Amino acid sequence: MEKLKLEFGGFSSQGPKAENQDAFAAFLPKDHDLESKGAVATIADGVSVATRAREAANTCVTNFIQDYYQTPQTWTVKRSVSQVLQGLNRWCHGQHDYEHGGHSQMITTFSGMVFKSTSGFIVHSGDTRISRLQGHNFEQLTIDHVSRQGSKNVLTRAVGIDSHLDVDYRTLELERGDIYVFTSDGVHEFLAVKQLSAFINEHNVSLEQRAKNIVDAAVQAGSDDNVTCLLVKVVELPDASLDEHYRQLSRLAMPPALEVGMKLEGYRVVKTVFNGTRSSLFKVLNEADGKIYGLKTPSQYFADDPTYLSGFLREEWIGQHIKHPNVMAIYKRPADAKFMYHICEYIEGQTLRQWMVDNPHPSLQQVRSIIGHLVNALRVLQRKDMVHRDVKPENVMINEHGEVKLIDFGTVLANALAETNSLPDENMAVGSVHYIAPEYLLTHKSDHQSDLFSVAAVIYEMLAGQRPFKAFKYQDYIPSSYDEWQYQSINRFRPDLPKWLDMTLQKALQANPKLRHEAFSELLMDLSKPNQQMLTAKAKEPLIKRNPLLVYQGLCVIQFLVIAFLLAK
Repeated sequence: MEKLKLEFGGFSSQGPKAENQDAFAAFLPKDHDLESKGAVATIADGVSVATRAREAANTCVTNFIQDYYQTPQTWTVKRSVSQVLQGLNRWCHGQHDYEHGGHSQMITTFSGMVFKSTSGFIVHSGDTRISRLQGHNFEQLTIDHVSRQGSKNVLTRAVGIDSHLDVDYRTLELERGDIYVFTSDGVHEFLAVKQLSAFINEHNVSLEQRAKNIVDAAVQAGSDDNVTCLLVKVVELPDASLDEHYRQLSRLAMPPALEVGMKLEGYRVVKTVFNGTRSSLFKVLNEADGKIYGLKTPSQYFADDPTYLSGFLREEWIGQHIKHPNVMAIYKRPADAKFMYHICEYIEGQTLRQWMVDNPHPSLQQVRSIIGHLVNALRVLQRKDMVHRDVKPENVMINEHGEVKLIDFGTVLANALAETNSLPDENMAVGSVHYIAPEYLLTHKSDHQSDLFSVAAVIYEMLAGQRPFKAFKYQDYIPSSYDEWQYQSINRFRPDLPKWLDMTLQKALQANPKLRHEAFSELLMDLSKPNQQMLTAKAKEPLIKRNPLLVYQGLCVIQFLVIAFLLAK
């Protein structure tokens, strides 16, 4: 199985200047980080008007790489590099020197690229450049952030100039044989594309020597600046399909049908919790440590369905990257496992669905308590750049101590996997139709607001015993617009609940996510007390919008009186 393989070669010179304020760095990890985080190449050009330009350039290229590998594996590259670069920008911007005008004295351009799986991710600010030589085609991939003033270029963006850094972000597909060219302006302002291409395409010359030849040529061409060139060649690419978790599909066998007393790789079945059409769950005893676990197996019905099996394995990956008391824990299978299954935390308790059956008319306080724990779990997923996409009463457990646990991660969208095409294509929306967010049904796009919608649907059903929207035409009907979701006031089913709560749920259940609560914290706040802003806005609405039935009844009375008057004449 091929892995990502890159070759690096770089060279930097102070040129005619007294100090070299350019810097470059590259790193190709050899362990699991190569698969989960990729490789990184960076270049920076310190702005010479700042007294600590050299320090700024060196700090950015080295700390960017170090900090990037400290970000969670579940984050997308975009989120990781953006967070790291904004942090570096805040640090550089804060290095003031009042003896030199009070401005930051650590200012530098920055261009970086992450090579992950078969994709490249560029982050850029300033006038250092990243270009690509593909065969004989030379293409500049970044835009110079400069403004021409007379005969000089003046930087409009760079690390350290302002408290907030505007960053260009771009993704592209890698191809075997590509050479990525990182240059400072001391190089690309003095060498034409044809000259650069000729040096890069030299045969039987190492990448480092080619980079040195380019730097030397720029100096000979009259460059009056520091000169730096870094070359990165894509030697091998991994299979476009998928990361190691999905390659397990080819080597793990479907487990046999299990019954009480049987053993599977050291786990003895104590109890069959359920046998469903999509999976089975067993209470098992690990004979090695004497502890009780849950053992989940895939359904034989889907043995030939790669999308289903990939989702099953994704559930394991998700569970192992989330540690929180409100999220069911999933543990690693034995290293020598031959069968496909999950080992998870065994939860003694009931589903939220059963709790709702047992508590048909719960108090608002009971609902708030359960939902608060559920939101805590979903916030963890949000911080990990994940969306659950199947929040419903069946996927929430309440254990014997009253603790709430979010379960079932088979439909979770992990953006870190999605950005490198490490997920199978979904030809239909996943999740449960009565709780799924409208934007996901209409566009197949989802984020934490989609989970917020599902939570609100669960709240409504917990309180009312009914669903918040009028039924569609038929069971599998997919609406064509947001207008087809028609909210039903919860006071229709629970007139004892306050009006402000109905307004809260109506907002959280807006079909258009732009009209919904933006954050879980807003929803929780509005569940705990009346939102005065919403109440004021409601009071200012025309009567026909606030109470159309009352207006209709009033018109009918007026019409009746008019008719009676005319008949009396």
